[in-house]
This record gives sequence, C-alpha cells and structure tokens, in this order.
Amino acid sequence: MSAPVAGPASGPESAEHPRPWLLGAGALVGVVAAVKLLLHLYAGRHYGYFVDELYYLACAQHLAWGYVDQPPLIALIARITRLLLGESLPAIHLLPALAGAGKVLLTGLIARELGGRRFAQGLAALSVLVAPGFLALDNWLSMNVFEPLFWMGCAYLVIRIIKTRNPKLWLWFGLLAGIGLENKHSMLIFGFGLVAGLLLTPERRWLRTPWFWMGGLVAMFRCNSRNGKW
Repeated sequence: MSAPVAGPASGPESAEHPRPWLLGAGALVGVVAAVKLLLHLYAGRHYGYFVDELYYLACAQHLAWGYVDQPPLIALIARITRLLLGESLPAIHLLPALAGAGKVLLTGLIARELGGRRFAQGLAALSVLVAPGFLALDNWLSMNVFEPLFWMGCAYLVIRIIKTRNPKLWLWFGLLAGIGLENKHSMLIFGFGLVAGLLLTPERRWLRTPWFWMGGLVAMFRCNSRNGKW
C-alpha cells in the first residue's frame, strides 16, 4: 500500500464538526472541567506543602538544563509560578488545578474524535473528574500532574493524523512529545507504545512517510539534561 499523502485537514470547524465544540456537545465537558478546576482551587488552599513541592521550589532557585532525578521543565514551571504568583499554597496549586481541567477537556476531545456524542463525551469527562488518582495528583505541584497532558495531547494528534490523513501533524506531535520529555523521561514509554501500536496495525504505513521521522527528530532535538549540552 502506498504511503499516505497530505490532504486537506478537517479541523474542528470543518463540515465534520460544523459548530464550535464548546458551544455544542463540548459544553457538558466544559462544565465538568470547570467543576474539576473549582474543586482543586478550593482543596488546594487547605492542605500543607507536599515534600516534593519544596524540592521543586528549591530547584527553581537554581535553574539548570536538568537535574540528577528529573528533566528541567518542572523547575522552570516552579520558577515562573514563584515570579508571577508567589509561593503561597493557592499560587503553586493553580497550574496543577488548570492541568487537571485540561485533562478533562482533552478526554472529551478524544471521545469526540473516536465517534462519541454528547453522552459519551460527558461520561468520559466525568470519569476523569472522579478518578481517585487524578483527584490526588492534581492537588499539588509535580511532574505527574503535567505528564498525562502530554500523553493525551499526543494521542489526540495521532487520532487526528489518522482521520485527516494529514502527515504534517507529525511535526506538532514531535514538538509536544519533545516538551513532554523535558517534563518526564517516561514520555519515552508512550513513544515506544505508539510505535508498537503502529507496527501491529495497518497504520504502519505512516512509518514510511518522511513526516513521521521528521516529527521524531523534532522530539529528540532537545537539550541533554544530563550534561547541559545540546
């Protein structure tokens, strides 16, 4: 089978989805995301600092391309938070709360792309809202708060690539995956699973396109966090 070629991408405003998502089925998902955000904004004021948060705040005072046990992104996020919002509990828990709401929105988008309608999208969003793991993690600053956003964002892009037959989206996939690597090295696990999944399905034809490999180069064009060199 010949390699796929670029075609007109059908975005969220195309004939496939004539109305803006958040004004249609996405409104229910948006409500669930808002509940998720408000829940964590409220809870984030009533618990003390988690020990890892103090470590990340300390790393923020000594920015580097990487640390012994983590890539540099979480320290940069902590630094920006300290500069713009301060070090209070509500301040350092704002971005984790927003990340939690982002998970809900991405879940709804993925459900839509997989063919789910209003009920399916709302149920998927609600499942993320009540998931015990996310209820715990999204309440404090850590790499694990942001990691699912990168995984889910990449999964969403892969679905769009397959549906729209637009190979140029691999570049955006590579960019997002590369930023995810700066957050946590376990992003490589997602990459391995993705390649394995492609190899085991007819979608392996994407491996024969230059856009897939260019996306991989974009992902790996990142600083070496071990020695601080490019």
